[in-house]
Amino acid sequence: MSVSRYRKNRIVTTSNSSYAEILENRGVSSINHFSFEKLKILRMKDVRKISIVNHTWQFSDRYHKLAAEHYNDPTYWWIIAYYNNKPLESDIEVGEVIQIPVPLEFILSALEY
Repeated sequence: MSVSRYRKNRIVTTSNSSYAEILENRGVSSINHFSFEKLKILRMKDVRKISIVNHTWQFSDRYHKLAAEHYNDPTYWWIIAYYNNKPLESDIEVGEVIQIPVPLEFILSALEY
């Protein structure tokens, strides 16, 4: 069972005038979303304990598919994105090698999740 990466985040409401056009286009007066929590930086002593699986990015690859394959849980896709400093799949070029850190349990512990 995965632990939500949002569990430490609070829910905030966006309703100020700078978003008026977006809110109007969506037919709402406000939008609730999670606040941003800066992820903890892995310490060098922790990085040394992580094993890396290199993966050459293919056209059909998605973070959630790689997380399902390597962690048996697609909801941990964000760990791969975070570790590679590539928050979006569109940040990766076909043929680029990304790193998949393992073991999952150690990484979650090091990130305090």
